Formats: sequence, structure tokens, C-alpha cells
Amino acid sequence: MAQEEKLYNTILSKELTWEGLIRDIVTNEGLNPWDINISKLTNKYMKSIKKMKELDIRISGKFILAAAILLKMKSDYLILKEKEEVEEKQETIIEYRKDDYEIQPNIPQPKERKVTINELINSLQKALVVKKRRKVKKEAQKVDVKLDLKKVDLGEKVSELYKKIVNFFQRFKKKSLTFSKLTPSEEREDIIWTIIPLMHLANQGKIEVDQKEQFGEIYVRK
Repeated sequence: MAQEEKLYNTILSKELTWEGLIRDIVTNEGLNPWDINISKLTNKYMKSIKKMKELDIRISGKFILAAAILLKMKSDYLILKEKEEVEEKQETIIEYRKDDYEIQPNIPQPKERKVTINELINSLQKALVVKKRRKVKKEAQKVDVKLDLKKVDLGEKVSELYKKIVNFFQRFKKKSLTFSKLTPSEEREDIIWTIIPLMHLANQGKIEVDQKEQFGEIYVRK
């Protein structure tokens, strides 16, 4: 109950930081600051975050990010621990299979270095800086593109092209008209706004279009 009360007072502190919360958990829980139990520390930290939410205390993004990193560290720690236990069992089986009369030195080798509280906090601080840089870089890559779109009345374009075709046939008395003579220029926009109305007129049955070869000239007939 005394530890819960200390944790509660820590949470209500106005100057609470994620670093301070970690140090208070280590102190209140009696954890070894020279050999931090990552699993136990993470569990207590997550419990504190949950308590802060229950008390409707505003939590900064750094608290949540530190929690995510601690959970990843705990996961890696448990995976490493499980791997070490498997390796130790395999070593024990090998020892039993050795000749009983043969003396073999069995000196346990340290699998991992102890982590102090200062090293843990420094690692978390570096991870938070990297996350922040990635976020800034990602936001910098976002480009606010504003397209200056021009509205075009397709019905008007179809009507204008049809009048142009009719006038041509009335004036020159020819059987066909080439597409290249209908376009104002060879600019992409002029070609697009000639071919689209032309297809509409062909679908409506007002004209006939013919193209004898791929990418060749298009012929228009009444």
C-alpha cells in the first residue's frame, strides 16, 4: 500500500516526466539500479500510464512513445532469455553425455551485460530523438500540391467541333476531313480537346471516323 501511495503521489506531481516516472518506479519497487529488471519495470510503467488515464491526467506523446519502446525492449529481453534457457538445457544434455571419468571445466559464460538505469534512460532518450527526426523528415516530405484546374464544358466543345466540321463540308464540298486539320495546333491540350468531342460525335452517329493504320491519320466523314 505504501508503494501504491508513492506511485499515486508521483503521478499527481506537476513536474512529472517519463524519466522521473521510471526513476520513481525503480526507487519505489526496490529495483536494482545497476541491473534493471526490464520486464518488471515495463509492467509497472504500463500500470502507471493506465492509472494516469483513469485519473484523466493529460499524457504527453513522449510518455506513450517511451511505453512503446519499453514494451519492445521487454519483448526482446524475453526472447533472448528464452533462447538462453534453451541453450543452457542443450549444454546440460551434452555434459551428461560426456565420459563420467573425464573432468571438464564447466564455467558459465555471461550471456548479457547488466543494464543500469542511466543506460536505460539514455537509450530511451536516443530512441525518442530518432523517432522525432523520422516524424519531422516524414512531415517535410509531404508536399501541399494545389492544382489549378480549369473547368471545361464538354457539351460546348462537342457543339463547337460539330459546327466546324459542318462548315468545312459545306464550304469545300469534300467527302472526308483529316483530324490534323481539325486541331488548332499540335499541343497536347488541343489534341485532347479535339479527339474527345470527336468520339462523342461518332458515338452519336453524327459523323464517321476511320483510321487505316495504327497512329496514322484519322479521317472524318459526314
